[in-house]
Amino acid sequence: MNVEERNHKIVNVLETYFSDASLLWDKVVSSKIASDPDGMVHFTELAKLPKFRSIKVSSEEIKMNAEERCLSRLQLSTDGQKIGRIKPFIPDKKEELDEWSIYVEGLTKPYNTEAAIRELFNSLVGHVSFFRIPPNKNARQQQRTATSSTFYGYCFIEFDDKNNVEKAIQLVNRYPTAPANNHDQANAKLIDKLNLRILSKIEWNKMRDEYVALLNKRKKDYKQVWDEYNEEHKEELNKKTKIMIDKQEEEEEQEDNSETGTIVFVDGLHPKCPKTTAIALLETSTVKIEYMSPKKKGLTSAYVRLGSSEDAKKICNYFMQQHHVIQQDEKDKTGQKQETRTSDCIRLRILTGSEERIYWENDKK
Repeated sequence: MNVEERNHKIVNVLETYFSDASLLWDKVVSSKIASDPDGMVHFTELAKLPKFRSIKVSSEEIKMNAEERCLSRLQLSTDGQKIGRIKPFIPDKKEELDEWSIYVEGLTKPYNTEAAIRELFNSLVGHVSFFRIPPNKNARQQQRTATSSTFYGYCFIEFDDKNNVEKAIQLVNRYPTAPANNHDQANAKLIDKLNLRILSKIEWNKMRDEYVALLNKRKKDYKQVWDEYNEEHKEELNKKTKIMIDKQEEEEEQEDNSETGTIVFVDGLHPKCPKTTAIALLETSTVKIEYMSPKKKGLTSAYVRLGSSEDAKKICNYFMQQHHVIQQDEKDKTGQKQETRTSDCIRLRILTGSEERIYWENDKK
């Protein structure tokens, strides 16, 4: 291994140790980073790690190569004895880091899955370290990974290298037009065909905040217009409200003052007897039936409403004391009188107490 190959190997090992993928499982390096106030690791500690020990590298060699080749992703401490990531490492993070990320809009098939989108930007721009689809309120199901059934053409992409944010905008963005300084001639046709809109996450945040501020202003304006309208029509609204309240109170008063003892339960009617025939039979008592509840065929009973409690007593007295009547068939409007009362005779009973109250409550429904 010549000097150049050795230096390249040292840089590769160093950047690997500090990469997102490595730190997710390498508890030794991640614990050293976590224990340091600045999130850095001393060069002497790095030289003791297995991959550096396997190539017998010194802390001075690691430092020299870091200074010459790695300072786009890593940074030295002020005393130059330690090194750490420029980009913060966040385990199990749910959202991208703004300064390292872009917003992409306009993606279509075949670039409608996370794997395909990662591969596209890995090849066009640089290594993608994080991918996220922002929530869509119109989607019925929200998923963290893009699929053909739930992907709406936009996502956030985070790079390892902060410089790749500007690179992506310069190379891939086609909104509103392609930049004049696009030097990626090899992929120009593909990029033109993609026709994507690329924004830095910072710019996207700015546009979002402006949009939210505009919505809030409109809400405030609408509320002001509505309040002014209500104030102008306040007197008219108050009059209408008073009329409605008075009407409601009047109806409640009428209900409270309604005469009790006017509902009669009737049983013993012919099962097939229609409502009109039943009313005709009951009015042979010379008492007018104000209302009869629906009389379903197959039932022998019904409820009737009389004009007064006196009428209710009168009709009950007629059928229960003076005339013992049987309805012969469904067409019988006069009934057949019996000498004595039997279980087949028509029976009437005035509703009282809770039974009467329940009737009125059901009637309102």
